[in-house]
Amino acid sequence: VNDFRNVSLSMLQAHFKKAQEQQQVGRVEFLPVNWHSSLHSTGVDVDLERITLPSINRLRHFINDTILDVFFYNSSTYCQTIVDTVASEMNRLHQLFLQRNPHFKGGVSIAGHSLGSLILFDLLTNQKADPEEDEHCAQQSRTTSSMGGIEEVKEILKKLELSEYCDVFEKEKMDRQALFLCTEKNLQEMGIPLGPRMKILHYISSETEMKLSSGCTHKAPVTPAQRLSHEQNLNVPLSQVSANYPQLNYKPTIFFAFGSPIGMFLTVRGVKRIDPNYSLPTCKGFFNIFHPFDPVAYRIEPMIVPDVEFEPMLLPHHKGRKRMHLELKEGLTRMSVDLKNNLLGSLRVAWQSFTRSPVPALEAGSTEAEAEADAEKQP
Repeated sequence: VNDFRNVSLSMLQAHFKKAQEQQQVGRVEFLPVNWHSSLHSTGVDVDLERITLPSINRLRHFINDTILDVFFYNSSTYCQTIVDTVASEMNRLHQLFLQRNPHFKGGVSIAGHSLGSLILFDLLTNQKADPEEDEHCAQQSRTTSSMGGIEEVKEILKKLELSEYCDVFEKEKMDRQALFLCTEKNLQEMGIPLGPRMKILHYISSETEMKLSSGCTHKAPVTPAQRLSHEQNLNVPLSQVSANYPQLNYKPTIFFAFGSPIGMFLTVRGVKRIDPNYSLPTCKGFFNIFHPFDPVAYRIEPMIVPDVEFEPMLLPHHKGRKRMHLELKEGLTRMSVDLKNNLLGSLRVAWQSFTRSPVPALEAGSTEAEAEADAEKQP
């Protein structure tokens, strides 16, 4: 935790020094949430020690201290203990922080590593959104849909060169669905002349016929098995159903998952696909951050968009250099290229020396002797 604090302070001074001097941004406080000690204080360690084999002690103790927490979380008894401890500790730390910092108005983000990220994901999945907020979102959605319908009717009238009647349809709150339900009598009551009425009715008739023909030709019937399979893929609960998840006293802004096995656990629970429109009820931001060599980390994007393959985004190092595994990879690549070029150059020279036509030594010696004799004969 202290390392997180020191790194965040150094990043503020390096990248946001001016904003920090003007008090536009404050420091980031990191508060650790400990749930491991509460779980192992129940005496389960003594029971495990009693049944553990005496061979390979270090490996067995490592498994008991780390990997067994995954099995504890999958147990209905210990899962309830874990989520209760995590939620109560998060609420306690948040309340204590507000008491010590009464003027704090910033956002609260949460982060979890490995199994901790899965616990937070299940906890956030089972949070209950504010009913007033849901009603506000629904009202906003209805308003947006209504405005979109009016604009669509205006586009249709513009296409039919009847833009002068847009105010009439807007006054009657006509959207596309209402327009396609209109009869000639309705249009006449709205004060639309005969010529424009015929254009609108012809457009409605042609669009309806086109929709019916395309639907009969291209839309394949959905069998009950396909419909059931689709509903199962989307409606499988994301979290464990055996636990009663407590509610948090605040709404996190962002959820950071570090080295997270969330994708693997969702797949094991039978979740094959996550609806792209799904979001955590009280937390709208989610980042799945992992190291490519982390054996515990899994991706989540293929479960949301299974038909699209794309590489994960590379996060730059806060000190400006590349990650160690990337530097090592590039260094080995350069070394192999240099070694390959040197080896090919040596082989090329050796091959040229082997393929060069030999010159007889005696013939060369006699030629030199004849040249010297000719030089002596000359006056």
